[in-house]
Amino acid sequence: MTTPVAIVSPSPSPAPGPCHGAPLASVAIRPGIGRAPSTGGAVCVAAPGDVVVGFGYRDQVTVGGGSQELIVAPAPVALVGLRGRNELIVAPGLAFSRRLGMNASGLPPGSGQQDAGVGFQHLLADRPWTQQAVAAFITVPTGYPAGPSGFSSGAPSFQLSHTIAIALGARASVMLSQAVVAASGAAPSGAMQHYLAYVPTGVFTYATSPTTTLLLQDQITAPSGPHGTTGNRALAGVQQTLSPNVVLDVEYEQNMLPTPGVRQHTVFEAGLTVKL
Repeated sequence: MTTPVAIVSPSPSPAPGPCHGAPLASVAIRPGIGRAPSTGGAVCVAAPGDVVVGFGYRDQVTVGGGSQELIVAPAPVALVGLRGRNELIVAPGLAFSRRLGMNASGLPPGSGQQDAGVGFQHLLADRPWTQQAVAAFITVPTGYPAGPSGFSSGAPSFQLSHTIAIALGARASVMLSQAVVAASGAAPSGAMQHYLAYVPTGVFTYATSPTTTLLLQDQITAPSGPHGTTGNRALAGVQQTLSPNVVLDVEYEQNMLPTPGVRQHTVFEAGLTVKL
């Protein structure tokens, strides 16, 4: 008589989450409140071996006791997908800035280049209804000129952040990010000082079609500089997938807590993300 042998079927592997094989829009680099060096970037990471490059253009106007315009471009950022749900973030510092006119802020006209930076992001969880990631980013003083009225802080900055994305249905989602930033800025005396800031960010997105997404974002920075007040920037935008390898963002940003007597907003803000 043959003794029956129990055959144990292997446990099925968990189904991959939404970030696995996600479209380029899920890792796109947005121009305004993007992930280098501030928070609010995508929670998903580039797939292993993928290289994603983003470019941004920002035209900001500050009015109060005069008018001043700040133009920043092309601000490239590269994302390199690594194994283990990891991603390398490289910002070479090619964010050329030009300040035109004068206003109550007292910042003189000038031009220069912002600091370069490098970061790392790890996707902690990728479940059907929620994804989480942690990131670290550091900038180094490669820009010029440095100082209170320059485009470089003259010292390294460091950022640690945690981001969670939650699906609210087939079309809507929210993303909540919290970051701690150690940086340098101009104190009221005009001297550059180190300071520590807490930066929470909330984003609501709604997909009107498979290729078009509307988004609303609010970011608080406390404090906004050494001995500074709390900053609050709100943003509305549209993200359009032009092809599987190209995504366009167009956004409008408003400073909700400017210096008294000053109004600040972006005239035009756009970003282009390309998968190589």
